[in-house]
Amino acid sequence: MKLTPLLMNRRTKGHGKASSRASFGAHLALATLVGWGGVALPSLVTPPAAQAYTSRVNLYLVREQGESFETLVQRSEIIARAAVQRSFDADVLMTDVIVTVIGDNQGISVPILTVPVSRSDWQLRPDVTQWANYFEAARALVGAAEANGQ
Repeated sequence: MKLTPLLMNRRTKGHGKASSRASFGAHLALATLVGWGGVALPSLVTPPAAQAYTSRVNLYLVREQGESFETLVQRSEIIARAAVQRSFDADVLMTDVIVTVIGDNQGISVPILTVPVSRSDWQLRPDVTQWANYFEAARALVGAAEANGQ
């Protein structure tokens, strides 16, 4: 291979060392990127995963004097529906909500119902009774209070 006079002049004037150092630096940087590419590049290229999170809401509902269990459950469903909707409205990134309604009868508290629902399910069917889990132990507590005349 024949060198052109321009290249020969650069080499003879000492530019060859600076040029080779720059070339070495570029090669080192490239080798580093390629060598660590399995670790560094995916984290630079891949967007962060979406974070799914759940809102947990506990609501306390005091049983009114002489209130039947059915009425207490209806009130529980009404406030649970409002809490689910409010939770999804408050945060657009919220993916799931779990609302638990706890009934209080003269200082004794028991869960009446819990509503675990995802945003997509709620959008398809915003009906508490569809998603609610009811606790029969609450019926026994209210039934015992009704038997005592309370």
